Amino acid sequence: MKQLLHFSTFALIISIFTISCSGNKKTSKTPIREDLRGKWEVVSTSIEGVSASDKLIVTALDDVDLACFVGSQWNLPNNGYGSYNITKQGCENGSRAILWSYRFKNNQPYFNFKFMDGVKKSQSKKVEEGYTFEVTDYDKGHFTAKSPLSFEGKTIYIVYNFRKL
Repeated sequence: MKQLLHFSTFALIISIFTISCSGNKKTSKTPIREDLRGKWEVVSTSIEGVSASDKLIVTALDDVDLACFVGSQWNLPNNGYGSYNITKQGCENGSRAILWSYRFKNNQPYFNFKFMDGVKKSQSKKVEEGYTFEVTDYDKGHFTAKSPLSFEGKTIYIVYNFRKL
């Protein structure tokens, strides 16, 4: 009887340990380029690294106010020649042509793009300036990307949350 009690106690401890450790598994994975292909929508934006960010007015990507990106649709085709479309009322609406790529640096994934409006495909390699987003979270159907920005001598991040369409 005493052996049964010790065995039951041991089994209970092992069960609790197994259950508590199984909750620590990370659900997101590191995406590959193919995971980002397709049509996406920005469902929310935010700013990290500064207090009172709701009062900070940011022109994101040297284009429009950050709030204008909520609801924007991004087309990321396999050939890299994509676009994003601003549709929010009160914003400078329209589609912007981009050339996008996906790279790893120090085992961290980065989504990059440069504007291609008015640029012929044959001239795309001559466009040197662009934007880099660190992909910080990915799960099938959504990803989060952060873009660094210098503000008052420190780096803050504009965060974009994308949902697959």
